[in-house]
Amino acid sequence: MTFTTLPVQVTGASYQSRSRPLSSQCTVNWYQQASNQAKDPFVLMPFPGLLFNAGDPGADRGFHRVGETLYQVKGESLYFVGTNGRTGFQGAILGTDRCIMANDGENLFIVSSTGVYHFSTITGVISLVTDSNIVGAKSVDFINNQFLYTSTDFTTVSNVGDGTTANGLNKIGEETNPDSLVRDYVFDELIYRFGTRTTATWYNSGVGNPPIEKLQGRTFEIGLAAIHSPANTDNALYWLADDRRIYRTTAGAKEVISTMPISNAIDGYAKQTITNIADAIGSTFTIGSDSFYVLTFPFNDKTFLYNESLGELGWSELSSGPSGGRYQGNSFLSAYGKTYVADVTNGNIYTLDFDTYTNNGDSIRRERVTGSVNGGLVGAPGARLQMSKAKFIMETGVGLIDGQGDNPRIMIEYSDDGGRSFQHGAWPRVGRLGEFTLQVEFFNLGTFYDRIFRISTSDNVNYSIFSGTIDLRLAGN
Repeated sequence: MTFTTLPVQVTGASYQSRSRPLSSQCTVNWYQQASNQAKDPFVLMPFPGLLFNAGDPGADRGFHRVGETLYQVKGESLYFVGTNGRTGFQGAILGTDRCIMANDGENLFIVSSTGVYHFSTITGVISLVTDSNIVGAKSVDFINNQFLYTSTDFTTVSNVGDGTTANGLNKIGEETNPDSLVRDYVFDELIYRFGTRTTATWYNSGVGNPPIEKLQGRTFEIGLAAIHSPANTDNALYWLADDRRIYRTTAGAKEVISTMPISNAIDGYAKQTITNIADAIGSTFTIGSDSFYVLTFPFNDKTFLYNESLGELGWSELSSGPSGGRYQGNSFLSAYGKTYVADVTNGNIYTLDFDTYTNNGDSIRRERVTGSVNGGLVGAPGARLQMSKAKFIMETGVGLIDGQGDNPRIMIEYSDDGGRSFQHGAWPRVGRLGEFTLQVEFFNLGTFYDRIFRISTSDNVNYSIFSGTIDLRLAGN
């Protein structure tokens, strides 16, 4: 029997099943993008590198934008970050925990474990809020010229136009279920009152004490597992729920977006100790035409990335360093026409840059583990197959003039046991600068029943992967 050339999907999302032979797919430091009007329906795009912008000593505790101005809490200080990358010390924010911030265009309120801080962008003065109705808050947000301060038992609505004071009558507990409040989050002019087991949707009515009312029929029987996990794009609000799944809500409806493998992984983190997921940090950002939600589990050293336009097909992973682990970016925020990223360890500020293929000079290791090649492709499930060649269709001729990546290669390995082990394969060239017609091929691949490929690289070049083909035939018993 002659070999038949068949198309095979090389791109895809991370989907690592508990049963490895079922699916071992993994996508690290690439992200899947739809290309409906191109020759292939999907493409794996390299996640942008980090270009250094500014640096002051201190661990990152969060970004916030007031108007068009970027601020960062790092170490025990608040910094202004200018368009030219320069930073300016504004004052002290004591503590080491991640902060939650909100503003009204002139006044920035910062909640940390050491208190609620008020920073006036007009006077440049930082002070502690001392109103007893506000002291002890664990989160803050803003709606209709009033600030919302959340404690375990109450939401306190500040006085109009003054986030430093509140009337004692403007407090309201969790009235739907006997639940402890975790955080209030304002999205699309609605207030999502996250509890430990439920989430109720409220709105600012402007009347009464407090001037907020519940929307009937808009209670979700899920709570918030991590106070720093909520984040929103223009289209949706995302969060990690108490059932170990990741949700989004838009237009009044909630939707589970985490795949079963991701939810299983989160459940595994929580079974060790619940604090293993309570530290999760969520952020959103837009690069190119795609909007993303990124969720990092610091204790478990893991970062998931979600392209919101692709549903379950939008999941991949981010990692920094040569041996895996979480992504070094701790906070993301768009300002001055750029997407800024704060380093978790040193507080450095970077910009995400499509033309940068390192993380501040450090190589980025990218990996893709494909779906299965098996007898089902030739209408013979379970049959033994023989493969003579595999071709990986990707952008070639992207080498650098000199340095790491002047003669770029990818490493291709394969596994015939469901991803439990991989055979050393080949290092095909991807082409020096200008070698646009080079073919990325792998020959003499033997016989098997079920095979997956692993593609990896750490060259500092623009690797984009489109699809692949294989030359295949039945091999008999």
